[in-house]
Amino acid sequence: METETKQIFNQNNFEGLSDSLENWNALTGENRESLLEYILSSLVRQNYPFYESESKIVLVYKGKAQTVELLSDITGWTDQIRFKQVGGSDLFYLKIELEPDARIQYLLVVDGNAIVDPANKFKSLHGLGAMSELAMPNYERHPYLNEFLFGSEGSYDDLVRHILPFGVLRYDHEVHIYLPPEYSAKMKYPTVYFHDGADYIRFALAPYSINRLITGKKIEPCIAVFVTPPNLHQPEEPNRSTEYGMNEDYVKFFCDELVPFVDSNYSTIRSEKSRLVVGDSYAGLISFYIAFSRTDVFANAYSQSGYFSFNNDRLMKLMNEQPTKPIRLYFDIGTYEEKVGADFLPSGELDFTNANKKLREILLYKDYDFKFKEYHEGHTWGNWRRHLIDGLIYFFGNKGKLK
Repeated sequence: METETKQIFNQNNFEGLSDSLENWNALTGENRESLLEYILSSLVRQNYPFYESESKIVLVYKGKAQTVELLSDITGWTDQIRFKQVGGSDLFYLKIELEPDARIQYLLVVDGNAIVDPANKFKSLHGLGAMSELAMPNYERHPYLNEFLFGSEGSYDDLVRHILPFGVLRYDHEVHIYLPPEYSAKMKYPTVYFHDGADYIRFALAPYSINRLITGKKIEPCIAVFVTPPNLHQPEEPNRSTEYGMNEDYVKFFCDELVPFVDSNYSTIRSEKSRLVVGDSYAGLISFYIAFSRTDVFANAYSQSGYFSFNNDRLMKLMNEQPTKPIRLYFDIGTYEEKVGADFLPSGELDFTNANKKLREILLYKDYDFKFKEYHEGHTWGNWRRHLIDGLIYFFGNKGKLK
């Protein structure tokens, strides 16, 4: 296993590569031939990308094309960055400078068509497909995720499926339950509830990571509940947007229908202090709102890249105006989340990075019990699957056990 890990993280270091490509015509024929051979063999072996230093990296594309561009977290998936062409050949390159511990996801746009980078074996999945992943030298991958680095999904195996009939929301919900190893009705377990349930299973690898953390004695055994919104990844309503936009009926469904269902069918600790609610983006917003508005049911919430700019900072204003609630909060954000949803969200609400920082200042002022983390990453499942592990340890680890 150690050998496999070293192979996975082997880096192709090539100081001065971009300068050589920039001055291609000034190189001797022999040097050009040698350099091209090295580049092509690296692409074939997927020993790629090329690291010029701990903060500089070179991407390369070889193929017949008029234009090659980068679409990525760097510019919020809006503006594209043009590759340079090497001496009129079919070789294109782009030098990028990032923080030494950054991790981004990207696509190549070749003559207008977005594709994953064919030379890059590292991929992360999301609801509409795969993206290529670029991790800088000081980025800390988690060893639990090694087998998923090249585009594998999480599994529904061993999860218990339920369909909750319509109630206050007037439509059904699909719910999956994770039970810890050696689950026993004679014991009582804390619970963690996930919005965007199907995506947390498939893309954030939540059941897999929870299981690894429990068996590795990193966290206490817990029950996990994955709630999937209707019309998953579709624009038809109802959907996650209609549910997660601080929808009071959804809060009633979650707290007054879902939680009692879980408590009546599984061996849970029936206390708000033993329940955690988790979500990403829009689901991060509703997770904090549920804990804030229903402290009788949830005393803990974790938001990943939360959409706290929603509706003119509505939740932040409520938290600033109302008395401090007896809840524990954990939230993280990427520095490359300044243009989230540029093609469909209001223009004044795109900067998730700044909104999360604003929320941090409010929580400090109101003396909330919270932890805030910032990473050089974007608004992606690759970000959330890695740092979900940290959040679970924070709440369920030896120092932060939910009682």
